[in-house]
Amino acid sequence: MQKFTIYVAEPDTIEIDLIKEILKDANYHLIEGSPDFSKGDAATCDTLIIRSVAQVDATIKQKMPHLARVARVGTGLDNVDLDFCAKENIAVYNAPGANAEAVADYAIAVTMMALRKLHLLQPADVASWNRFKFTGYDIATRTVGIVGFGNIGNILYKKFRGLGCRDFLVYDPFIKQAPEYAQLMSLDELVKKSDIISLHVPLLPQTKHCIGIQNIGTLKEGAILLNASRGGIVDEDAVIEALQTKQFTYIADTVEGEPSVNPGLLNNEDVIITPHIASLTRGAEAAMVVGAITNLLADKRAVVIGR
Repeated sequence: MQKFTIYVAEPDTIEIDLIKEILKDANYHLIEGSPDFSKGDAATCDTLIIRSVAQVDATIKQKMPHLARVARVGTGLDNVDLDFCAKENIAVYNAPGANAEAVADYAIAVTMMALRKLHLLQPADVASWNRFKFTGYDIATRTVGIVGFGNIGNILYKKFRGLGCRDFLVYDPFIKQAPEYAQLMSLDELVKKSDIISLHVPLLPQTKHCIGIQNIGTLKEGAILLNASRGGIVDEDAVIEALQTKQFTYIADTVEGEPSVNPGLLNNEDVIITPHIASLTRGAEAAMVVGAITNLLADKRAVVIGR
């Protein structure tokens, strides 16, 4: 049986006991390390388990000269240099779809909050019974634009349908047929015509700043723009500039330069920032570990659409 000598780079955010349970029949030795590889003897390991902080790029061989496998507990692989890994014959594994339900739930929750303006609630509003400040919209009357119709986008579509929505716009160059009640269209047209825009695409060269100065000015007044994918999908400076002349709500669970937040996004009542919590449910946390380690053991390697 193949032996795995495993370095867990982010043990504080990955359930180690669950990893051990899945590996119980495998031949392995596990070291609990750190994201900067300063803790534990990474140089002796051939397998790396990461989450979202540790970086896998050309410098990794200095720390792990025998590295042959990387398992990412999660879906996105923007902290893994896939070209470098392919060149060095390093196998990469992830857990596609494991957090899709949780992220879709988050998208629904924050969308409802924004539609009903609940993020604006202050104690003074209750004390003065300032109820008409919160006049909002019925969700079923909104046109929903979904950018990226993979695992999360598909589930989100079904959840919105369950809430009565019947007008959907979809942008995804990798699907050929629109689902019921939906139209396929270009990204720019979707941005222009949607009341709610939810982004669910990986961060790739072709998706970086796909929402930016070139199309953000065409947002409807009162639109909701939600980014629960990766910070680099949206040009944050373009958002800040557009908010000076147009009324819309920007919701971001991920930001560029995370965990640092662009100061222009803070203290703005039209912006809701959450600290990368969309997938943080107990079920999704476990599913991401199970998916990544199971795929590692089965040698079921990550596939990135668009590469």
